[in-house]
Amino acid sequence: MFSTPDYKEYIQLIGSFSSKMILVSVLVIAFASYTTLVLYERMLKPSFFKREVWLLLASLALSFGIWATHFLAMNSLLLPVEMHVHYGWAFICIVPIFFATLLAFQLVRSPMKACWRHAVGAALIAQGMSAMQYLGMKAMMVDALIVYDWKLLIAGNLIGGLLVYLALREISNPRGISLSLAFVMFFLTVGTLSLHYLGIFGTNYYIEEGQALRESVMHMEIMNALIGVGVGLLLLGMLLTSYIDRYVDYWLRYYDVLTKLPNRRNWERCLAEDVTTGGVAIWNFPDLPRINQLYGYTEGDIILKQIGALLAKWKPSYAQLYRVSGNRFLLCVEHTGRTTDFYKNLVIMQSEMDQLLPIKSQEMRYACGLAQADQNKSVKTLYKEALMVVEQAAASHEWGLLTFDPVIHGKSYEQDVLRDISEALDERHIYLVYQPKVKGATHEFVGVEALLRWTHPELGSIPPATFVPILEQEGRMGEVTDWIIREVCRQIHNWDSQGIRVPQVAINIPGEYVTEPSLLNLLWKETNAYRLDPSRIELEITETSTAKSTTQAIAAMKQFRRYGFSIALDDFGTGVSSLSFLQQMPITTLKIDKSFTDGVPAPAKKSAVLNAIIAIGCSMDLTIVVEGVERLEQVEFLLDLKSDLTFQGYYFSKPLTVPQFENWLADSNKLGFVHP
Repeated sequence: MFSTPDYKEYIQLIGSFSSKMILVSVLVIAFASYTTLVLYERMLKPSFFKREVWLLLASLALSFGIWATHFLAMNSLLLPVEMHVHYGWAFICIVPIFFATLLAFQLVRSPMKACWRHAVGAALIAQGMSAMQYLGMKAMMVDALIVYDWKLLIAGNLIGGLLVYLALREISNPRGISLSLAFVMFFLTVGTLSLHYLGIFGTNYYIEEGQALRESVMHMEIMNALIGVGVGLLLLGMLLTSYIDRYVDYWLRYYDVLTKLPNRRNWERCLAEDVTTGGVAIWNFPDLPRINQLYGYTEGDIILKQIGALLAKWKPSYAQLYRVSGNRFLLCVEHTGRTTDFYKNLVIMQSEMDQLLPIKSQEMRYACGLAQADQNKSVKTLYKEALMVVEQAAASHEWGLLTFDPVIHGKSYEQDVLRDISEALDERHIYLVYQPKVKGATHEFVGVEALLRWTHPELGSIPPATFVPILEQEGRMGEVTDWIIREVCRQIHNWDSQGIRVPQVAINIPGEYVTEPSLLNLLWKETNAYRLDPSRIELEITETSTAKSTTQAIAAMKQFRRYGFSIALDDFGTGVSSLSFLQQMPITTLKIDKSFTDGVPAPAKKSAVLNAIIAIGCSMDLTIVVEGVERLEQVEFLLDLKSDLTFQGYYFSKPLTVPQFENWLADSNKLGFVHP
């Protein structure tokens, strides 16, 4: 295989190359590399399809390009002999590069140290290409002795592996300092071509002395046709991917996946247009969370589908139906002059709604708030009036079809909060502050917690303890949490670009929102958009929220951990979860509630529970964060219990706005703090 035969018995064949076929091979691998990168990036975004589907397609695209390049490169070689293809070996040789590529792409997103996962991934692909090339040569049937130059083969393997390493490093760069798509394509394209063509240059062909030479003929018509079909399928896949991208993005943005109805964002477009309307009606089902707790979310989803189908069936042609929140549907009349007809339709809907089993058995109640058209009222005003009706109905336990009455449905504090939440997010009345976390023994700055603040233009400062429960009760906290995630990822990226290193930012995740699939989709989308390492985001989940649906919460947490996000169990010791559940939770951090630190320093008997919590955290190898530390004696007492505790409290810093935090970070050197 590597030994040159006796020159007296064999003659070496000297071939030439077809520039046309070389150009085709370059174009094919370049196009396959581009397709691979598009599919890989699609894998990182939220999608109806599982991540594994896009991973398989990306691996298949690159492996096809490498496979096709081998046979196109062989087709470019002109030797004075006939050459045939053994199609069994030809199809088998794509297997090693496909699995090598699949493993490499999977490895790139693993929690392994970056330099190692890129190096191992590149080595896998390089070895996969070498194995494919070796098996591909077995597929080439030629009446000649084939001898390989091992030096050129190794050189091709090393050059190809190095360029693939650079490509893998760029597509998974977590800091956002990335080369353009063209450069990544260049690495993959040149790496593949280098390995293949150095392999061809390192392959020598010998015939026996006296063996007749023939005209150079490559019997590869079928193979070329297969490659052409494959390139066509790649192009079709690119077009479909582009279409699916737009379709999925539009669908997720403007439609409710469960009921297939236009969602809140779709409705808000109508509010922005301020169209003329003949009335707005909101159907509110406040008992739906209780139904979910009693019978499970599957049963709750079935009921929501039934409600959506019923409303869609009896919806008049002149009205539009939306699902504007978890337990609310909205009907908007698109033309004036239909007030009486609309009311009649609502009466019919009410009669049909009363026949639904949970409502008929009085397990679930509803209120339909109607705001009727008025020439002096905009659609925004009608919407606010309909909201007032259903909110007042929930507070006073009135059910059924109710019409807005300005005397009865006056404004309340809670209604103002709910009414103004969207505007508060848009106008930045709601904003984030950041409270630093510091390792007590070393004074090392280890991260911050993002906390909500709201300065209302009319009501003044509204404390989180007031507005968060209102938003949670009405199912609006998920919307705010999504805003927090986007804002935190944007802020981390801004800090990175300024050279300000914030190792980790903690985000509070409310109650049942932990189990929402859209949460992971958004986290993954935003961290990839800003090229952030997911471990820099810590999700704080309260013990009481996991106790309501522990199994689902643990499953969700395991999914977060698989994607690299950190998880903290917040306010530990104040909830009801058992130690057996604590052992199942894939958490990285245990946060001790302020109520345990208020009383320290304290005698051994009074601090026994605190000691036990710290011991539990240590036994599980968790980072332990103590909240609410306000005095030096508290810090010293706690450090005597455990030397590497992390502290968060007013002793080190209050929650700070972004400029205040940046100043604190700059001034903290004077306090002897250690920075990453």
